Amino acid sequence: MKIYYIFLLLLFVVLPLSAQVNVIPQPNKIEYHKGSCPLKTPITYITDNSIPSKEGYELIVQPKKIILKFSSKAGKFYAEQTLAQLIFQAEQESKKVLPCLSIIDAPRFSYRALMIDPARHYWKVEDIKKYIDVMAQYKLNYLHLHLNDDQGWRIEIKKYPKLTEVGAKRTDFEGSKRNNEGYYTQEEMKNLVAYGLERNVQLVPEFDMPGHNDATVAAYPFLSCNDTIITVRTTSGVSKNLLCVGKEKVFSFIDDVITELSTIFPCTYFHIGGDEAPMDKWQESKEVRTLKNKENLKDDSQLMSYFFEKVNTSLLKNGKQPLIWMELDVPVYPKNSIMYLWRINTTKQVLERAKKDNFKLICSPGEYAYFDYPQAKDDLPNVNWMPTLPLEKVLLFNPGFNLSKEEEKQYILGVEATLWGESVKDLFRAFYMTYPRALALSEVGWTQMPQRSWQAFVDRLEGQLSYLWHQGVNYRVPVELAN
Repeated sequence: MKIYYIFLLLLFVVLPLSAQVNVIPQPNKIEYHKGSCPLKTPITYITDNSIPSKEGYELIVQPKKIILKFSSKAGKFYAEQTLAQLIFQAEQESKKVLPCLSIIDAPRFSYRALMIDPARHYWKVEDIKKYIDVMAQYKLNYLHLHLNDDQGWRIEIKKYPKLTEVGAKRTDFEGSKRNNEGYYTQEEMKNLVAYGLERNVQLVPEFDMPGHNDATVAAYPFLSCNDTIITVRTTSGVSKNLLCVGKEKVFSFIDDVITELSTIFPCTYFHIGGDEAPMDKWQESKEVRTLKNKENLKDDSQLMSYFFEKVNTSLLKNGKQPLIWMELDVPVYPKNSIMYLWRINTTKQVLERAKKDNFKLICSPGEYAYFDYPQAKDDLPNVNWMPTLPLEKVLLFNPGFNLSKEEEKQYILGVEATLWGESVKDLFRAFYMTYPRALALSEVGWTQMPQRSWQAFVDRLEGQLSYLWHQGVNYRVPVELAN
């Protein structure tokens, strides 16, 4: 801990306080005026329906008045977050006034998300609430919950109690005894959803399928092609125990689960996974061969398209829209899908596919947005096989790539950073991996490119690290900036 405090002090010495307004994400328009306003000035709240963005707002600081304008609760919330950062900055600088200014602000992208992975290591409800608190103040508005994987099933499904009786428990994870057991009751999750909505954070459930389902099959072996008897997986890696595309009762199960989850999560978006699904056991299955002949499927890859179309029927029935990890070898996805750009070095191909099939994309490319990657070489033990993802690289990410403004609007829904949980065992580690990189991601999702720069971000970073420190949030001190 002594080294930690030394690094913190060094960072603060090398990066002096800037005279600029210290807000993250950087507002899209700021005008400064003469004069100042006492911190304890009453706030005037004004509903202004002429503000086009539901998340947009105006903040006006005058000599004797602070005015917040917005057209919705989301805009009001974000205006308050910006004002809270301004007040904190003034207090940190021992000032009793705010500079007079006006801010007109609205997000670049409507979808600005983080993803957490309680399937690999269970998170307590109160820890997720704390995570929501912090992301919300930086105008990140979706929290994607990876609720099932080979290593655990984490949400109560009343029609299938073994999913949690069996699937939510394991002996260890690669030798570790920490956070191996636990699940969320439906009432707990409804409470968590409501907690997020109060902070303009929608919770997006993920039921990953057809792969990543050892925990599911451990609970109900009939869901696999060969009624496999297994236990919940205790190691990393990709399993071949897929939900069987050749069994109609598998789709009845999926429909039941989606229907129950849809009563818990009001968000229109519903993630159905779709990644890393080796088809070996499908290829060996008599039921699958029968299905291929019946549906005239000439290629095994068409089985995935068939699978997703069937699942989409259940989503449509429940008023949901599928989010899917895009795999380029799947020939056809449901037309209403929103696809994830996630695999490293596939941007060009995924953009071409989006244009060809007219999909919207959520941009989570591994080279810019995988927050389980270490932030520097030798930063963490046992992860040297991973690429590094430094803070600057996150900040310089442009989710619009080289698209025109019209194309960006048509094809890019937003951004998301993923925090896969194999090596993230608790909230302390989660915050360390997330911050300050999530500060950069918030700017990537919110701020237009002409208002963004690395140096301007660095100039505001010290104050934001102090803001996190005062809230008891762990983060990685970016010591490389002191060099």
